[in-house]
Amino acid sequence: MAMSKATEFETARTVVYPWLCDSMEHLATQNYMKVFDDAAYHLLARLGYSLRDAQRTRRGWVDVSHSIEYLREVRAGDLLVAFSAVQRLGRTSMTYITRLAQPAAPDDSCAVMTGVVVHFDLDRRQAIELPDDLRITAAATMQR
Repeated sequence: MAMSKATEFETARTVVYPWLCDSMEHLATQNYMKVFDDAAYHLLARLGYSLRDAQRTRRGWVDVSHSIEYLREVRAGDLLVAFSAVQRLGRTSMTYITRLAQPAAPDDSCAVMTGVVVHFDLDRRQAIELPDDLRITAAATMQR
């Protein structure tokens, strides 16, 4: 699955180890989420958000939605690369897509996740507007 509406960039790489697989010998669902979660933090970093600064700024992100399509079996020994792109910007939220592929066939997706995150005030526990600098950077990565 190619991303046609936005410019994608690499956000994670990993190896599928045997202990990450389930009894059917493919990558367990919970371990897909680990790769997708790592990629999301790399995406946010690329857009200017620093996880390390969260305690100082008291701003973070809340996952509100994940939708995953499993397209190809992933087994122990496979190498995976994640590619992410911003799909939509709201006032307080961002929709993004992350797809997993094998480095030898980067255009042939193994799984694709669409996620929605909301910018969040960690003290008040409520949504806040996306920062202008992040919005500008994210918008620049989106194709029109």
